[in-house]
Amino acid sequence: PYASALCVAGGRIQAVGGDEAVMRSSCAAKVAASAGAASRVVDLAGATVIPGLTDSHAHIMYESARRLRADLLESALPADAVRRASEWARSNPELVKAAGGWVQGFGWDQTKWPGGAFPTRKDLDTMFPDVPVLLEQLSGHACWINSKALEVVSADIPATGDPEGGHIERDTSGKPTGILSDGAMYLVLRHIRPYTVAHVDKALTTVLHEFASLGLTGVHDFDALDPDLKLYQQRIARGDFTLRVYAAIRGGAGGGSPDDPFIKTEDGLLTKRTVKFFSDGAMGSWSAAMLKPYNDKPGVSGTLVYTPDTFRSNVTAWAAKGYQIATHAIGDAANRQVLDVYEELLKERQSNTSDLRWRVEHAQILSAEDLPRFAALGVIPSMQPSHVAADLAYAEARLGEERVSRSYAWRTLLGTGVTALPFGSDFPTAGSIPPLLGIHAAVTRETAEGVPSGGWFPEQRVTREQAIKGYTVDAAFASFREKELGKLQLGFLADLVIFDRDLMTVDSPLLLNATVLGTIVGGHVVYAANASTSAAAAGLAGLVPPRARNFHHPREGPKTQAFKKAVGPAASWWRTYTEDAREDGRAEDEDGVEEEFV
Repeated sequence: PYASALCVAGGRIQAVGGDEAVMRSSCAAKVAASAGAASRVVDLAGATVIPGLTDSHAHIMYESARRLRADLLESALPADAVRRASEWARSNPELVKAAGGWVQGFGWDQTKWPGGAFPTRKDLDTMFPDVPVLLEQLSGHACWINSKALEVVSADIPATGDPEGGHIERDTSGKPTGILSDGAMYLVLRHIRPYTVAHVDKALTTVLHEFASLGLTGVHDFDALDPDLKLYQQRIARGDFTLRVYAAIRGGAGGGSPDDPFIKTEDGLLTKRTVKFFSDGAMGSWSAAMLKPYNDKPGVSGTLVYTPDTFRSNVTAWAAKGYQIATHAIGDAANRQVLDVYEELLKERQSNTSDLRWRVEHAQILSAEDLPRFAALGVIPSMQPSHVAADLAYAEARLGEERVSRSYAWRTLLGTGVTALPFGSDFPTAGSIPPLLGIHAAVTRETAEGVPSGGWFPEQRVTREQAIKGYTVDAAFASFREKELGKLQLGFLADLVIFDRDLMTVDSPLLLNATVLGTIVGGHVVYAANASTSAAAAGLAGLVPPRARNFHHPREGPKTQAFKKAVGPAASWWRTYTEDAREDGRAEDEDGVEEEFV
């Protein structure tokens, strides 16, 4: 249903409906009686307001770390990636020095290169004979290093075989080619010095502003480490955290402990109550675990990270402490293993599975037998529509027609009656930030360029309502906040996005042209487009921005000694940190007024 007005006070929606009804509400009377810039009536001049959009699977600090490395996303060939890395290193000597002399990059994708084969260390050696280099693949499940890097880490590389949960590509003589995937990446990543807190904090500021400008009010932040959470809490305390984060920490080897306490900040901007496991790798690096070998790489079926017994033991330990369980599963073999263990443990618990809301992250390639099991078990498939646009060029050659027809099966899963289908992007490892890219992919099954016309396996397209629901209502349900997030409803938190057009009616090709005029989190304007853009933007621009106030109710300010960490430039689940406690040097804002507006 549509409404033409709403009123916000105290960070929540206090009235919603027709213009006359809202203007006569007690909320409007309170706004009218207030004075100052924090209270006003804003005419959006026909713009469209929807609930704030939440990305249900992404990596905030990994996205921040990406900004500190060479950008290889547009690399057309291995030589192009090498050139871009070289140019970046020449332009950013301070970042190379800060990382201990390592040149780093992110985003190459061999599936977009002619032939689709992995590059080798020799490709890098021509430009980097004496400097260690690590360039991470777009999926985050593989990295490409040069001979100098192999020399630096030689003591950690096994002469034969693979480390547990990982793979080392080797040539016919058994020597590493320079490609390491999943668990093998850690053999190199731990040798790279992490960046300083100053680098990381600056990058995070840029990322938070970008989120707000694109209409993101929330992110389910996967693989969040303790230093990430401390940095978020510090920024919340000083009033410059403009996002609602539902954090999932990493379980298993090298992860957290089931005894780690939950987190829920007073303002609701940060919650931690979920643990994430990896069951396999990624399709792009042939490490997603398949029931049968890949069509384009016979003899290779990917990598299962755990045995069933080990996975069962891990899930049991964390579930016993009340953690929500979420598991990365791309391949059909990985999804089978996860669902088998979930089913066994859920039967043992004999509880209402909707109260547990266990998740499978990606649920990308599913066997016909496993498709209906999500609904039957009350398990949430958390999926990323933009993966279709990223993978459709090579997925059929890799999987074959029969398997690929059961991949990214959103409509089929909805038809089986799944409780929720939250959508996200998996930025930066397999997608980019703009949620409109995901909404467009969900309703068209096309790339941003409209390929293929009519959609790839169009029977799996979802409706506009279902797509937006994936970023609002279902995202809220997957994070146990469906009673206060995801709807424009009385008493709900005022997380809102204002678009220049109606996403429900605009032609599909024009979805990507929609412009965010304003973004509001908890009743605070965290982004307003340039006032010259529209009357709506002009009205919002006058509201006090969050950087000038705290997001929480006034209370004791942050300690002057700020506990800070530095995030390493490695894959999000292998990041390392260093502690840097120093004087914060920032005065707490004295203005704690809540914004109120109609």
